[in-house]
Amino acid sequence: MKLRLEWARPIPLKDAARENLIYSVDRSKLPNTSGIYVFGRRFGNNFEALYVGKATSIRGRVHGQFKNLPLMMHLKNAKIGRRVILIGRYIPEPGHGAAKCIVIAERTLIRYFLSEGHDLVNKQGTRLRRHEIRSTGSARIVPRLMFLDKAKGE
Repeated sequence: MKLRLEWARPIPLKDAARENLIYSVDRSKLPNTSGIYVFGRRFGNNFEALYVGKATSIRGRVHGQFKNLPLMMHLKNAKIGRRVILIGRYIPEPGHGAAKCIVIAERTLIRYFLSEGHDLVNKQGTRLRRHEIRSTGSARIVPRLMFLDKAKGE
């Protein structure tokens, strides 16, 4: 199955202390379509994902996440960098169900960011990591961290 996400430029999060929130964003910048959103931090040309989520309505789901205190505290307490949100709008292909496809996209992105060593807050409770291999030493050919789902019956 080939899935397509169309990514917009990162949207900076703004201080929302006046609204009794930690962060917020202008709702008009969020699409009212299905897709993936990634809260993270930017520092220089680098990006670190801190949370990956899926939504059938990105605008509504992201707006609700600003009231998620554990998530917002994780963003606030992360290392240096500007807090941003990335939005990946799901582009449907004929015969693809949006609900199933965005679940696959979310799981794929979580697995990718974990394998790259990102500090994801939503890794707990996921059933993505069945086997984890950590490599050390001087060989840079082999990734430092890899994940593998085990097949049924293994």
